[in-house]
Amino acid sequence: MVVDIAALRDFILVVDAGSLTRAAALAGVSQPAMSQRIAQLEAQVGHRLLERGPRGVEATAAGLELYRGAQQVVRQVDRLAESLGSGIRDIRGAVSVGLPSTVAPSLVPALVPLVAARHPGIRLELFESMSGYVEELLGRGRLDLAVLFRPDATDRPGEVALYEEELFLVTGTEVDPATEPASAAELVDRPLVAPGERSNLRHLVERFFTTAGVRPRVVADVESLAAMVRIAQTGAASAVLPRSVATAFTGPDLTLRPLRPAVRRTVAVCTAAEFYEPRVAVLAVRDAVVDAVHHLADRSAWPGIAPVRR
Repeated sequence: MVVDIAALRDFILVVDAGSLTRAAALAGVSQPAMSQRIAQLEAQVGHRLLERGPRGVEATAAGLELYRGAQQVVRQVDRLAESLGSGIRDIRGAVSVGLPSTVAPSLVPALVPLVAARHPGIRLELFESMSGYVEELLGRGRLDLAVLFRPDATDRPGEVALYEEELFLVTGTEVDPATEPASAAELVDRPLVAPGERSNLRHLVERFFTTAGVRPRVVADVESLAAMVRIAQTGAASAVLPRSVATAFTGPDLTLRPLRPAVRRTVAVCTAAEFYEPRVAVLAVRDAVVDAVHHLADRSAWPGIAPVRR
């Protein structure tokens, strides 16, 4: 069986877009032309790859298997083309990096100029979202790198631990001026706002309370960190956040109370090692991420983080 690389790219685009029409627009072709390309690919592989419905298209079981393999093949072809087209001293190519919303505001302003200075031929593609979605995209091979939360500072295959940070109960000072550590039992009736279930932050909040045998009183799922801080500033509800996020916004004063027992998390930069060997450009950006974190910490420009030293 011979499958054209362009056909695999089209198929990946359709699955990601969830719509033949949207995928056609992104590819700059007509919808009938895109449909014909997918039909030809299905004929080549001998399986139906997409199920069409009122909400768009989804991959079948065979389609999902091809999608995963196609990710690896296309990335490998891109890596080979990049290697043939540039030398080690002239690293080029696009590198997609996924960043959780609690990390991006502090890291991106330092990372972009650092990569530009070291490797002008690299084009960064930065994606910010809640941590669960970022991890999902890395797991599907749609990102080259992702900054993710891990249970400890142990380096795993394809990962480099960056820093550790503590989480705090954040509340408007006028409502709660206390600064001593707060237990789950003490906070059982406290209204909280937290990200949705895809977020590592939400998982940590839930575990903090359930470990103590109680349930948190989450009054709203809020996917915006800025909105969470604003709500805390009004005193309408508290939030659990790292120090860097809680201190990044102007407005009414906030009180930061440590949690008892303390809640900490480790942050690592990860590659999609299970899909393909990272390209030279990807490794260069990974090194820049590590260096940017250490530079910020050394200048006390990222409050609340403790870098993992090598």
